[in-house]
Amino acid sequence: MITFKCSKCGHEYRVADEYAGKKARCKSCENVNLIPAALGKPVQSAKSPGNGDSVAAYNNLLQELLKQEKTAPSVEMDSK
Repeated sequence: MITFKCSKCGHEYRVADEYAGKKARCKSCENVNLIPAALGKPVQSAKSPGNGDSVAAYNNLLQELLKQEKTAPSVEMDSK
C-alpha cells in the first residue's frame, strides 16, 4: 500500500501499489495529486529508458510534464 497526503490540504490517502505514478483528485479540496512510487519500487513509464542515457531520460520526463501541464484542470484563485 502507498500512503500519501494531498499537497494542498494534507488529507491522507492509502492506495494500492498499482496506482503509483497515476493522478488522483483529492476528495476534500479537489486538488490533483501525483501518487508517489511505493517504497522500494520506482515507477517506470513506458516512455522512459530503463538504464539509458540520463539526458534522454530527463528530456522524456520534461515532455511528459509538459503534456500533463496542458491537460491539468485550471485553478481559480480567490483574490482578497
